[in-house]
Amino acid sequence: MGVTILSFGRDLRVEDHPALARAGQEAGAEGGAVLPVFIVDPAVWSAPEASARQWRVVAEGLASLSAALAARGAALQVEIGPPAEVLDRLAARWPVSRGLALGAQPPSEAWARRRGLPWRPVAAPRRPAPPLGELTAPPGLEPGPIPEARDLGLGFDPCPGRPRGGRSEAERALAAALAGGDPDAALSAHLAWGALSAGEAARSPRLAPEEAGARRLASWLARRARFQRIPAADPAPVAAPPDPGADARLAAWARGETGLPAVDAAMRALIHDGMLDAGRRGLLAAVGCGQLGLDPGACCRVLARLSADYDPRLHGVQFRAAAARRVDPLRWARAADPEGVFLRRWLPELADLPPDALHAPWTCPAAARRLGRRYPHPLVAPGPGRPAGSRSASPAARRQDSRQLAFDL
Repeated sequence: MGVTILSFGRDLRVEDHPALARAGQEAGAEGGAVLPVFIVDPAVWSAPEASARQWRVVAEGLASLSAALAARGAALQVEIGPPAEVLDRLAARWPVSRGLALGAQPPSEAWARRRGLPWRPVAAPRRPAPPLGELTAPPGLEPGPIPEARDLGLGFDPCPGRPRGGRSEAERALAAALAGGDPDAALSAHLAWGALSAGEAARSPRLAPEEAGARRLASWLARRARFQRIPAADPAPVAAPPDPGADARLAAWARGETGLPAVDAAMRALIHDGMLDAGRRGLLAAVGCGQLGLDPGACCRVLARLSADYDPRLHGVQFRAAAARRVDPLRWARAADPEGVFLRRWLPELADLPPDALHAPWTCPAAARRLGRRYPHPLVAPGPGRPAGSRSASPAARRQDSRQLAFDL
């Protein structure tokens, strides 16, 4: 009896899964078995972009997927190790005859070529995949344990507001987006890890056009698809003279302690929730690489690590687009949050201030007395920053900014 390996990646579902459906059909026609496996590659989870908050979403998705597969007859194997070593172990235990995956998996495909075995990457079709029937498992197949974040060497990473993974959570999130919720906050983690397929999400507004959020969801999905078509790449390094204060500014930015309320509130929300709307993510990138003059690569990695919905196919592209913008954080915040509702939630040390002082505490004498005590002084003068990759401001301009900031304070 030949065994077909079905290798999962960022596709943690059994619904609308053409590779899984094909594996079940072909194995059933040949009297073979299907071996579902998820490989936890240490090279992926030791990368600087990886975090425990991301793994917890994945682990919950794996638990949901394992239960769904077990109900259909084939338990999920969760294996830790380099893909070639894991596949060697599986091939030593069962007579593997082929492999399938939804999309490309270069390490697994290279392993199959060395073994002389067919490995087929299956593309996601425009139409729904056929429903999955019963699966035949290889003899002795049992559900594999799902490792904890600490088993992968991932450090302490509290994120109480993060999204929960799994199919049922994804379906609830889709319903919330259709009802008018922010699709970025509701769906991005579930699409990033494939608890919900892009096709399912794209079809939902067409099936329920009367829903309050249908048009907004369709627009968000179209914009997301456009970003996915742009080749992924890390932000280009910026040639700049040595900056002894850069590490301190990066650390303050990553903690939400820049002294710029809109920036700090956005960062603290991301730290707490692992999620953030696209506008505030863009603000963090633009100010970090603009006014604060931070290295784009370092900023990109910090935001990736804090994002429970991190997707390498999208993150770098969206970061580069945001970092290239000139943004005045004070003007942006007053337009996006004129009453300071978001700021009051995430900056309790300023919550009792009126809106004008809340947005710019250095302009209010009573609030200015808190600076350096309960809330930090601004690291830079508020105002439109230079895009990432542009030349630094002249010394004269920097002196003028410093004088203006001192006057404001």
